[in-house]
Amino acid sequence: MREIVERVLGAEDEAKSRIEAARKRASAVKAEADEKASAVVAAARDTAVADARARLDEARAEAERLIAAAREAADAEAERDAGRAASEREALVAEIVGMIAGRP
Repeated sequence: MREIVERVLGAEDEAKSRIEAARKRASAVKAEADEKASAVVAAARDTAVADARARLDEARAEAERLIAAAREAADAEAERDAGRAASEREALVAEIVGMIAGRP
């Protein structure tokens, strides 16, 4: 009977040891998985930040191109308007001079 009890106690100790070893392995596997997951998340975050910066830079460049084009168009229109105003001014001066000089 004593031998049976000793066997049972020995089996219990062995089972406890195996359970503890399995827990340690599971803990190590979990830690490794957590580390890998953190690395993947960090890489994804870095990629997302880089992509967002690239899109922002592209949008800024496009905005600058649009602003430059709008300025050029406004400058060209202002130059045309100034030319028309000068022509109208010259015509008006000529008309006033004609009126003063008595020409119809």
